[in-house]
Amino acid sequence: MHMTRDTADVAQTPPGGDAAAVTARIMQRMGEGGGFPALDQSVATIMDALERSVDDTTPLVDAVLADVSLTQKVLRLANSAMYAPIGQGVATVSHAVQVLGYEAVGHLALGVKLIGAMGQVASESRSAERELAHSLLAGSVAGSVVAMAGIRNGEMGIVCALLHRMGRLLASFYMPDEWQRIRQAVASGEDEDVAAARILGMTLQDVGVNVARQWRLPARIVNTMATEDVAAAAQGEEWLLAVTLFSDRSADLVVSSQQEISEERLTVLAAEFGPALGLETDEMVKAARAATDEATSEPMLAAILVEPRHPPVAAQAAKTDPLARLKAGVQDLRQALAEGESSLEAQRIALEVALTALDLGRAAVFVLDAGKQIYRVTATRSSRKPNRLEDFTLAAKAGSDLAHIALARKLDIYIDNPRDPKIAPHFPDWVLAYGLHPFFLLPMTGTEGNPLGLFYGQQQNDSKLSKEALGQLAVLRDLVQQRLRSG
Repeated sequence: MHMTRDTADVAQTPPGGDAAAVTARIMQRMGEGGGFPALDQSVATIMDALERSVDDTTPLVDAVLADVSLTQKVLRLANSAMYAPIGQGVATVSHAVQVLGYEAVGHLALGVKLIGAMGQVASESRSAERELAHSLLAGSVAGSVVAMAGIRNGEMGIVCALLHRMGRLLASFYMPDEWQRIRQAVASGEDEDVAAARILGMTLQDVGVNVARQWRLPARIVNTMATEDVAAAAQGEEWLLAVTLFSDRSADLVVSSQQEISEERLTVLAAEFGPALGLETDEMVKAARAATDEATSEPMLAAILVEPRHPPVAAQAAKTDPLARLKAGVQDLRQALAEGESSLEAQRIALEVALTALDLGRAAVFVLDAGKQIYRVTATRSSRKPNRLEDFTLAAKAGSDLAHIALARKLDIYIDNPRDPKIAPHFPDWVLAYGLHPFFLLPMTGTEGNPLGLFYGQQQNDSKLSKEALGQLAVLRDLVQQRLRSG
């Protein structure tokens, strides 16, 4: 087993090897290369969401939904064989959070975002592409191993395997000249750590660790980057490092040789790391082979994680069939309710479906607080920040605006021409505040027909919703209403 390196000693080898200064230079180059200022904020948003209370899933769901490509990848992973049968038919991020767990989705989103960013960077280097392929393959192996071992919250193992070589990824994609010099030095017989420390001012491992700390990644992830000795892992974290190292080295056998995995070498690896995972050697070999066979022929995680070269085209394609997305979302909500989902989470799922499928500007569920005679916004989503409907209330007393008319008459209302002067006087102020765009107001009633709440959504363009789309919205409303009635 490899011994843990004293990275501080290595980093001090070359002149001027101040870690903070070198890391700042690397971060600057990443920014100059494009993409990473936005990525840095996106990573920070996901990290902030992970640090919040899991009682409110909205910040994490919003962080994932802010990136269409990321949303699709999280959903594809939730529906992959790794999570069968519990992940079948998951069509919304909100449901994915409930099925897979808050931290699981957060950690997967983090890994997807960081590794996926590399796929957006144009690279002429085959070795850089190979490094990316290596990380993707390692993530695939980790997924297979944690599934076989039945490890709870094993998604962290996938993320650690994906990011274990972050320093090499950063160097190969964002410092191509220095990376090439390091590769040439290694080819000439120089130790890679020595060559990197001489050329960069720190080892490649240090690059990954320092940037990970700059991004405020969890200590558990950073620790698996910083050591290659399971015996040095923190108590209770041996499994995490074992998954990371086994996955990384199994991938290395494939990527470095571009040939079938050596049976003997893989068996040695499996025997080394199997005890820390509670798996027999043949089980470890089976897991690695299953993952690599699938990843190299019909990639499981590669198809999920690699960012498209033209994100705007992919984002547009994701919006081409709103009715299909609505129907899938309705099925997702039905499944969530059948699994005993809470009323609040049902509302959140319904809003996510409506917002993303129909490209709404904002949506909300109002629920009656009978004691205070008001309708409270209990759940809301918005494409804009801040969302002015958070904590909003609507008086339950009679009124002449369209919201109160819908509630009193149990009337579904869709205004597709909000600029019509005849109906403008009846618009609620909080609808007008968003702009003159089409909107719907779908009332919810209790078991005795009494007003219970309101399902509201407003578009951010002037396209008209079809009758079929409005019908699916009504079904969403009915499902939320059903859950509210049952308490």
